[in-house]
Amino acid sequence: MNDPSSSGSWNYETALLQRRNEVRTSRFLSALVILPLLIFSISIWLVRPFSLGDTFSLTLAAPGLLLIGVLLVRLPRGYVLDRLSAVRFEFALLLLMVALSLLSIVNSESPIRSFRIIYPSLLPLTLFAHLLVVGYLAPERLRQIPMVMIAGAVVFSMIPILLATVLPPVKSLIYEEYRARNGFENSIQHSIALTTIVPLVVYEFSRARKLTWKVGWAIFLVAFAYTAFRAGSKSAMGVAFLTGVIFYLLLALQTREFKRILGVVIGIVFLGAFLWMFGLSIAEKLSPLVAEKIRSIIEGGVSNYQSIESRQMFWAEAIRQGKAHWLIGTGAGEKVLGVAHSHNLVLDYFKGIGIFGAAAIALLCLAILLRTGIRALGMLRGNTSETEIRGLACFFGASNYVICSQLSDCFGPSTVGFLWLVFLTGIFLVRSDSDRGGQTQRSISV
Repeated sequence: MNDPSSSGSWNYETALLQRRNEVRTSRFLSALVILPLLIFSISIWLVRPFSLGDTFSLTLAAPGLLLIGVLLVRLPRGYVLDRLSAVRFEFALLLLMVALSLLSIVNSESPIRSFRIIYPSLLPLTLFAHLLVVGYLAPERLRQIPMVMIAGAVVFSMIPILLATVLPPVKSLIYEEYRARNGFENSIQHSIALTTIVPLVVYEFSRARKLTWKVGWAIFLVAFAYTAFRAGSKSAMGVAFLTGVIFYLLLALQTREFKRILGVVIGIVFLGAFLWMFGLSIAEKLSPLVAEKIRSIIEGGVSNYQSIESRQMFWAEAIRQGKAHWLIGTGAGEKVLGVAHSHNLVLDYFKGIGIFGAAAIALLCLAILLRTGIRALGMLRGNTSETEIRGLACFFGASNYVICSQLSDCFGPSTVGFLWLVFLTGIFLVRSDSDRGGQTQRSISV
C-alpha cells in the first residue's frame, strides 16, 4: 500500500512546483508586455543624445524590440483581423508611401534620406504588432500607456527644465538660444511632443474626483504649460491650448449636468480673460524674447511674424520642386533650402515623393482628424465609457500632432513615435472596450 503521507507530500510539492512555473510564466509575459513598450517610450525622448548625424539615432532601433512579443505569442486569427480592420485604411496609405519613397530614389541626391519617410511609415506596423500582444495578454495595460507617456514628459521634459532654472550647466545642455530642446534635435520637436500629450493630462485632470487630486492635477497643468512655454513653439502652444479647452468643454457637455457645464464655461472665460490681461506680462518675466515674439503676432498679425515669412520661402520652394517632379518627387526626405523639412507635411511629401504621396499623407491626416471628430460627436450623443473617453484623449493628442505638422517639423523620425503611440493606443482602447460590450463604468468628474 502507498503511504498516505508520502502521497500528500507528493501532491503538495507538485502543486507548489506548478504554481512556481505559473508565476515564472506570468512574470515572463508581464516583462514581454511591459519592457519593450517602456524602452520605446523612453527612447522617443532621447533622440539627440544618441544621434548618429542628421538622419539617424540609436534610439530609432528601439521599435525592433516591439516585434519580440508577436514572434513568441500565438494570437487568434480573428482577434488580429478585428484589430487590423480598424486601421486598414491608414496602413494601406502608409504602405503606399513606402513604395513611393523607394520609387523616388531614382531622383534622389541622397537615397539614404528616404529613411525620413520610410521609418515613420513602418513604425506603426511594429507598434501595432506589440499592442496586439498587450491587448491579448494584458488588456488592462492599455489604459496605463497614457500615464506612461505623461511620466515620460515629467522625467525627460519637466524636471530638466526645472533643474535648468537653478543649475546653469543643465541649461547649457538642454537649451538652444532661448528655447528648450531637451533630448530632441530642436525645440520645435520638443514642443510637438508636449502638444501630443496635453489632452492626456486634461483627461486626468477631468477625471479627478477628490478636491486634493483636482488641485494636484491643476498644479501639474500649470507646470506642464510652463514646460511648453520654455520649449517655445508659438503654434504648438496655440494648438495645445485651443484643443485642450475644446476637449475639456466636450467632457463637461458629456455629463449633461447644467451646473458642471456652466462652471466649465465660466472657468474657460475667466482663464481667457486672465491670459488676455496678464499673459504677456507673465511671459515677459519668464522669457522676454518669447514674449516679444508673441506680442508681434498679436499686434501685427500672423503674416507679420518673421517665422511665417521664412516658412513661406520653404513652402514656395517645396511647391517649385514638386511641380518640377510632380509624378515621383525629388526623392523622399530630401532637404529644402538646406533644411530637413518644408515646415508643411503635405508640401514636404509632394516635393519628396510626388502628387500621389501628397494625396496619401493628406488622406492620412484627414482620417486621423475625422476619427477624432466622429468619436467626439459619439461621446456627446450617448453614454460613453471611461475607456472610450481615454481613447478619445489619445485621438486628440494624435490630431494635435497632425495639426502642428502643417506648420512645424514634419512627421520626422524624431517625433513620429508620439503620434503612432497615442493614435494606436486609442484604437486598441476603443476596441478593447467594445470587446467587453462597453461595460466600463463612467467616472468623469469635470
